[in-house]
Amino acid sequence: MNEAPDHPYIARLRKVIGTRFPYFKGTIDRQIEEFGASWESFFDREMATFFAADPDGFDMAVEGYGRFALEAMKLQIEFDKAREYAAKTYEEAAQEVYQNEQYMMDLYLPGILLSHFLWRHHYKQHIFFQEKFMPLVLGHGGSLFYDVGVGTGFYSKEMLGLKPDMRGHGFDMSPFSMKYTLNSVAAFGYADRYEIVLRDITEPSDLVPAPFIVNIEVLEHLEDPQTFLNALAGMLQTGGYGLISAALTAPNADHIYLYNEPEEVVDQLERAGFKVLEQIEDPAYEPKSAANSVPRNAAFIVTK
Repeated sequence: MNEAPDHPYIARLRKVIGTRFPYFKGTIDRQIEEFGASWESFFDREMATFFAADPDGFDMAVEGYGRFALEAMKLQIEFDKAREYAAKTYEEAAQEVYQNEQYMMDLYLPGILLSHFLWRHHYKQHIFFQEKFMPLVLGHGGSLFYDVGVGTGFYSKEMLGLKPDMRGHGFDMSPFSMKYTLNSVAAFGYADRYEIVLRDITEPSDLVPAPFIVNIEVLEHLEDPQTFLNALAGMLQTGGYGLISAALTAPNADHIYLYNEPEEVVDQLERAGFKVLEQIEDPAYEPKSAANSVPRNAAFIVTK
């Protein structure tokens, strides 16, 4: 398939995927079939902005994504045998992943960045953000958010882009996620409205609650997500809104806490003091059979 001249990054994506990771070459057409021209335009616009200062970095990111996706596929096969994640502490996961610069910068973060566009359930989460969470934020009038567990900075960037007076504070435990996020925020021109700190939010602090919080697929990375959610609830103002999501039956190198159903997350959210206003659950793909598990995403809009 030939790409329109205004979608050069999709053309480059097809070339690298087709050459290096042919197993995944159908991914692009499936996304276009389900999400249409708006997906194509969004992908190309985002990539052109993010990689403006480093055009060759895009091909390297696609390489990282391919390796990341292959690793995820292999782990899913292993998960089907035992239906549990590999026994691992947070410290072990941190040393293997979050504090491993080569793994984070070459594979993990590029993989997550492109998964926001190339994995169906991740892109559905973004649509949920746009259609359900964004109107609440814009209608509220607040202008400060906390993004806890910033990853690549994708949702920090999205929040900052909602309106010119929006300010954000990011929190993470990986210096490499922090670096990647700051690069992203700067590429989109939002650096002067954003700060990020290396902090464990469960530790005592004098942080003032914000009108908005964002917490995307962090819970499954923790040994004790309930304690984390209790602290997260303290970061949200009464009457404010949060977007919180979790991965279900989705093994990864750093996934520790297994959620099988979204109701398990709802129970923890409510025990932390959140009220769930709306939720979605989306699979990455249709399973080949009932015996096969599928990685899923569950996202929740919450308030207090």
